[in-house]
Amino acid sequence: MKMILSLLVLTVLALALAACTPSEPSNTLTPQPTRTGALKPYTGLASSVTPSPTNAATVTPLPSATPTPRTHVVRAKEDLWGIALRYGLSLEDLLTANPTVDPRFLSIGANLMIPAPLYTPTPDAANPPLPTPVGMDLVTPVCYPSREGGLWCFTTAVNGQEFSIEALSAAIRLYDQGSGKILSQTAYAPLNLVPPGGVMALSAYFPAPAPVTFDITAELLTALPVPPAAGRFLAVQQPGTDIEISADGLSAVASGTFQLSDAQAAASRIQAAAIAYDSQGRVTGIRRWESLEPLSGSASVDFQFTVYATGGAIDRVVVLVEAYP
Repeated sequence: MKMILSLLVLTVLALALAACTPSEPSNTLTPQPTRTGALKPYTGLASSVTPSPTNAATVTPLPSATPTPRTHVVRAKEDLWGIALRYGLSLEDLLTANPTVDPRFLSIGANLMIPAPLYTPTPDAANPPLPTPVGMDLVTPVCYPSREGGLWCFTTAVNGQEFSIEALSAAIRLYDQGSGKILSQTAYAPLNLVPPGGVMALSAYFPAPAPVTFDITAELLTALPVPPAAGRFLAVQQPGTDIEISADGLSAVASGTFQLSDAQAAASRIQAAAIAYDSQGRVTGIRRWESLEPLSGSASVDFQFTVYATGGAIDRVVVLVEAYP
């Protein structure tokens, strides 16, 4: 009997324990139906234009800028040499661009074609473009403001050599005290020849807007000796030269006669320059004159032209001349 009771108790306990045990959730996956057929790649819309292959190494060049000429309207007190100097041109280039213009009769209001620069040399350290200039003394430059807001700057070169010098030019540099920038322009002489002991003025123009307060220096760029037997220049005499300075000192008229020193020589061109100085000996104005009429023998050519003061009042005027065979 006791054995039967013991078996019953064990059975009841086993059923109670089974009821308290947590059941594990079922993780059986339901298989998805298998799709039939084959995938086809999407090729996009059909193109009507077949693109050309591009070579990554080929660079398409940008269009180059074409130099554009401009015009200049002649105003009172201007001459061709001063206009050419303003735009950084030679007088020959300006005359070539304006073949119908007579340099001796320049009309106020005339339109001049200013050619664009056609060539800019590439600096080459192995082959410097400028020879070493012959030693000359340069006077400290002076500058005067122009009506357009620019600056006209002048310096003077003294030939202390025993031979003549030609192709004279200098660099005039301005250090702007306001901005700290350095501006530079090339100054040219109105004539080519500087005889031994001679003095030649050079001028340069700085376009607007020009600095108001600045430091200024000058450096000789070119000055070449003239070979004695070169024969590029002819000696010229000035039998008579008259200088008439206006009462206010703002202009002066130079007139006179030129004649070749050698009666057997013949000149194809004569150039002259009137250099005006103020009472302190500083250059205040330059004017250039040219005659393309042939001159030979004992014949003479008359000249008359006006030089204007850019800075101080004119105190004296020096007329220089050179002739070419």
